[in-house]
Amino acid sequence: MSNPCLKCTVDQNCCRDLHGLTLNEDEYKKLFEGQSGALTITRKGKLYQVFSYGKGACPHWDQQCTIYGDRPMDCDLYPYTMGNVFEGDGEVYATYHSRTECPLSEQLLGPREKAEDLIRSFLKKTYGEDYRITVRYDEGAARAYHLARRAASKAKRILIDGKP
Repeated sequence: MSNPCLKCTVDQNCCRDLHGLTLNEDEYKKLFEGQSGALTITRKGKLYQVFSYGKGACPHWDQQCTIYGDRPMDCDLYPYTMGNVFEGDGEVYATYHSRTECPLSEQLLGPREKAEDLIRSFLKKTYGEDYRITVRYDEGAARAYHLARRAASKAKRILIDGKP
């Protein structure tokens, strides 16, 4: 399998400077669980965020990706990048964007529909088929829209249940 990123001459927030890779539990356990000494790992709900210490490379980077054929969804999505993922009331809302310094981004960016299908499939696998999944391209307003919906949902719960 050919890796077009090997042509890259820019050190940035990708394999060479791992910053904010989003993983589900299966991906984390399979590919990163034993790497915790080289990584900062945070968990939010059912998702993991993985960062290298300092400006380090992904532990699977050795002048090329050593797991390219089995890489996580977020790597496959690149140069699109997962943004915020919010979960609540049987739904998951996710944003993604294509703001990157990737010199090959014009060549690598596929149609948004393909990126959205990849994210939707990842979230269905992570959260289950019963969750309603919404995926939006983040043009700035997408985040504000979701935050407003989340605040309205929280206010509704407070009014009905008397607790947040």
